[in-house]
Amino acid sequence: MWLSFALASAVLLAVRRIYEKELTARFSNFSLSFLLMTFSVPAALVLFLFFPIPDDIFQLPWRFWWPLIFIWIVLYPVQNYLLYRSLREGELSQVTPVSALLPVFNIIPSFFLLQELPSVLGAAGIVATVVATYLLLTDVRQGERQKYNLPVLFMIGSVVCTAIGSTLDKVAIEASTPVFYTFVNMLGASVIFLVLTFAYRQQHELARAREVIGTLLILGVVMALAFVAFATAFALGPTSYTLAIRSGGLLIAALWGLVLLKESLSAQKILALVLFVAGTFALAVS
Repeated sequence: MWLSFALASAVLLAVRRIYEKELTARFSNFSLSFLLMTFSVPAALVLFLFFPIPDDIFQLPWRFWWPLIFIWIVLYPVQNYLLYRSLREGELSQVTPVSALLPVFNIIPSFFLLQELPSVLGAAGIVATVVATYLLLTDVRQGERQKYNLPVLFMIGSVVCTAIGSTLDKVAIEASTPVFYTFVNMLGASVIFLVLTFAYRQQHELARAREVIGTLLILGVVMALAFVAFATAFALGPTSYTLAIRSGGLLIAALWGLVLLKESLSAQKILALVLFVAGTFALAVS
């Protein structure tokens, strides 16, 4: 059961990244974060009709709230800032596969909080993923002065935040239900990003939402469904392997960039993508 939800979340996440890449050309980091979270909240609320919610939503334990508070105030602002800088400044085929690092960064918090460790095959997958990431990180265009690819570096930072947040997600989901957690998570995040939008004087960009209202409506539904599918898989399956399958879907976004956006293709990038596929497969079946 968890595998089906993990696969669904993988495909939906790839679709989300493709749309987000397009929207980063129109909006700044926090205004885009606010819009996406806000358009996702109604879709998450509708899912209450199809998925269970806690019997008493006013008596949820502290174990539900403290992960959310940390995610809202600390992780989300850093994570989304780095994510949208990466998508805006980098190629889809170069930055989206880096999310395959998610199970790697998740090992330490998962061990301490959930007592989960990878198998030997999983460890081999981790090595392949790390090597692939290094290849993309050092795949700098000729003539550029920096030693490392900055968009890839930004994505690595975003993935670190996501890994920490994913473990906290599981703690809070276990104290509630996947769909209720999704709704509260997105609702609180929209408030935080609204504050940041005004704090960084990006509020004038919100008027542009009318120009892409169709895209935002579609993306809101996609995000809500992806989050619920992921949260359900997370609640039912092993943390690192659920993350591996979810991250593997981003290879779809990478192929979109290569085939439809005609992004650059070097020998180093090809090798990295092959290693990402091998590493993700090893983690998923281990």
